Amino acid sequence: MIEHAAGDLTCTVEAATTLADLDRELSRADQMLALDPPGAEHLTVGEAFDRGLFGPRAHRYGLPRDLVLGIRARLPDGTVIRGGGKVVKNVAGYDLPKLFTGAHGALGELLELTLRLHPRPAQTATLVTPLCDPIPLEPLMPACVEVQLPEDRLLVRFESPVARELAREAQALVGGEIEEDDEALWADHCERQSGLDLRRCPPAEAPELAGILIGQGATRIVGRWARGWLFADVAPVAAEPTPLERRVIDRFAVT
Repeated sequence: MIEHAAGDLTCTVEAATTLADLDRELSRADQMLALDPPGAEHLTVGEAFDRGLFGPRAHRYGLPRDLVLGIRARLPDGTVIRGGGKVVKNVAGYDLPKLFTGAHGALGELLELTLRLHPRPAQTATLVTPLCDPIPLEPLMPACVEVQLPEDRLLVRFESPVARELAREAQALVGGEIEEDDEALWADHCERQSGLDLRRCPPAEAPELAGILIGQGATRIVGRWARGWLFADVAPVAAEPTPLERRVIDRFAVT
């Protein structure tokens, strides 16, 4: 880690640092990067942000583009540039960090990132319940709301000093069982996402999308149920280019 401003909840790290190594370093200050994609033990910070990877905590803390504040990157012509800054509120110029996040290397190579951090939760608890509408649970501010299909169950995790009390309130609303020692449960669930393809839809259409995916032959579906981000073991159907996209393709096609 290049710099850790614990009081500002930010850090600057080399892109080649693994997420696991960064997490171990931040744990000394009871802080974390709220990014938990599968394979985090070996995945580098640069890979995670270049590919826009995310896990269950995205429900509360947002996507990678919400956690990046600044970058140092090498453009295809070799030029090294900087974008963004080292503070959470930064609106100067083009938002290059967000442009580079999820670009899959198309804009250049990430060398260094400045990231937004969050306090490490003092307590966690998870409600495991049959599949249901998660909207009534949103006022309780869960950190994760995850679906598992075909198991037809919902995993709702709370991360706060009163996580167990919140889990009990959620249980009173939708039933289910509470897991207080839930680290192994979430480690297993995160890895279920490995190798699956992401589909997005409006949150209200998540049940319909899940049904469509099962009809297409999906045997494993996980994802952020209340956000409409579902991962399934069926490849997405390639969309036909729009008329505008087709004109651009034809204009720049190599003959």
